[in-house]
Amino acid sequence: MNGRPSSGSPSDEPPASFGAQFGRTRKAVLGLVASHIDLAKAEFSEIAGEIKKAAALAGIALFLLFITAILVFVGTLLFAGEALFGSMGWGVLLGSGLLIAVAAVLILAVVEWNPARMTEAFVVAGGVGLVVGGLLAADWASISKGNSGIAAEPWLSILSGAILLGVVCALLGSSFGRGIASAAAIGGIVLGTLLGWLASFGPGVRVAVALGLAIVIVMWPITDAVLLFRKGIDTKKLRERFVPEVTIETTKETIEWVRAQMPLGPKS
Repeated sequence: MNGRPSSGSPSDEPPASFGAQFGRTRKAVLGLVASHIDLAKAEFSEIAGEIKKAAALAGIALFLLFITAILVFVGTLLFAGEALFGSMGWGVLLGSGLLIAVAAVLILAVVEWNPARMTEAFVVAGGVGLVVGGLLAADWASISKGNSGIAAEPWLSILSGAILLGVVCALLGSSFGRGIASAAAIGGIVLGTLLGWLASFGPGVRVAVALGLAIVIVMWPITDAVLLFRKGIDTKKLRERFVPEVTIETTKETIEWVRAQMPLGPKS
């Protein structure tokens, strides 16, 4: 009633200063940014978990596909061995031998890539395989039919095998000199004798083809290595392929130039 305003009235509070208003605004903005960061962290954490789950599932799927490919490959070898040669063992033997032979040829290709040499080696190996396959597939009983006395087919097949393999091995070793040719001929005679003795039992066409293919698989990398080392390895080219000589020489020249520009102090 005396006309004095009450002390608790809002109109009595002084307006906030600019600094206080700025501080409150800054605090609100920082809180908003922090909340967005926390939300983003939570979402990225969930996304990372989903990525890990997807990667794990994809890895399992790829592993299963890899196992399937192995099963198909091995199954094909076993089926081919049974269907073509009458035994799954031939499929395992020839399949694993082929993989080893290809690996050996690829290792030799690292030393020198030469498709012509690899083809030539395969042709030579194929020729030896044909000789062996033909020796084993021949019907020696019919060939020697009409001979008198003891059955002649064992001796005929053994003699034929010794002569054929001896001549083939001598021809293969002739490019390395008489000593190598003689040693190769002796090895061929021994191998031909054993194969001729086996041929006298009439193993059949399937076994003959399988053994011929086995000889091709064994002879291919061996012949490739022989042709490679007969020609000789160009160590200079091999060094150029695997040693950065240009960079080394350029670095040496740069070091020499720097030394010339910044000579050392006088020697004591």
